[in-house]
Amino acid sequence: MKAALMKETGKLQIEEVEIPQPEENEVLLKVQMAGICGTDSSIYQGKLPASLPIIPGHEAVGIIEALGAEVKRFRIGQRVTIHPNYFCGHCMPCEKGLTNVCISKTRLGIDINGVFAEYAAIPESALFPIPDSLSDEIAVFTEPLAVAAHGMNLVSPDREDRVLVFGAGVIGQLTLQLALLKSRDITACDLVEPRLDLAKRMGAKQTIGAGSSLDDRETSFDVIYETSGAPAALEIAINLAAQGGRIVLLGLPGESHPIHTTQIVRKELQIYGSMIYTDEIPECINILDQGLIKTEPLVSGIVPLEELRENLENFNLPDRMKTLVKI
Repeated sequence: MKAALMKETGKLQIEEVEIPQPEENEVLLKVQMAGICGTDSSIYQGKLPASLPIIPGHEAVGIIEALGAEVKRFRIGQRVTIHPNYFCGHCMPCEKGLTNVCISKTRLGIDINGVFAEYAAIPESALFPIPDSLSDEIAVFTEPLAVAAHGMNLVSPDREDRVLVFGAGVIGQLTLQLALLKSRDITACDLVEPRLDLAKRMGAKQTIGAGSSLDDRETSFDVIYETSGAPAALEIAINLAAQGGRIVLLGLPGESHPIHTTQIVRKELQIYGSMIYTDEIPECINILDQGLIKTEPLVSGIVPLEELRENLENFNLPDRMKTLVKI
C-alpha cells in the first residue's frame, strides 16, 4: 500500500509498504479521508517524540475492508471513524473514568502507525459507525470536535455568561461554535486577523486581536476556554477572568510560564485542565449529523497524500485552518 512514512524528524516520504494484517480484535480499515492536526506538525518538527519510523496521522474516516476473527460489532463495507487513543481500562485513572489520562495509553500515529496511508489496522473498541447522512469531509472533524466538547462538558456556560475563547485555531473555532449553543456573548481572541475574521463569521460577538489592549479592567469574562497553548495564556486568562470565573485549559504549552497566584485566590477562580476527551465521540457524531456545527468554513483545502509533507512544512501559515488529506 501507499503510506506516508516518517523515518526521522523533518523527513517524510510516500513509500510502498506492506498492508497491515489485522489481529483477532482488529479491522482492516481502508482510509478515505484524514485530517492534519497540530500533533502531526509537532511530530514532524521534532517537538513531540514519536516511535520513529512511523506512519503519522490519527484523524480519519474509512471503510472496513476486513474483519479480525473476534470482531462482532462491525461489518465489511461499514463507514467508521476512530478514537485514536487506546486506553487500558484497568489502571487507576481508567477506573475513575479518566481514560484520557490512562497511564499506559497507546496513541495512534505517535506510538503506533497511523492513518496517513491507504490502510490501517484498528481495534474494534476504537471504532464508531458513521451515518450515511454524514459526508467524509464533515465526519473527519469528529475527533477534533471531541477535544472541544470535552472542555465544554467540564464547564458549560450559562446563557448570560460572558465567554472568551482564547485562540481561534481549529479547536478554538469548534469551541466557539459549541459555546454559541449555550451563551449569546462570545468573544474570540487571537493574534492572527484571518482567524478572527473567521470567528466573527462563525458568530463571535466581538474579537480581541494583536492591536487590542488586554489591560482594560472593565473587560472580564465568566468562562474562558484557552485553546492556543501559548505559554503566557493562563496568566492572561487569570487577569481577564471575572470574580468566580472558570478557566478551561485545552491547549498544551510547549514550555512553562510563571503565573501570579494571588488573583486566583482573590477572585476565587476555578481552573480546569482538559486533556483530549473520554466518551465524547458518539456525542460529536450526533452534533455533526444534526448540522449544529459548521465545518466547511474550517477546511483550508483537500490535498492528496503526496502533498502531506508540503502541508506539514506550511502548517503555521496564517490563512491555514484545517487541511484534509484524501487518501
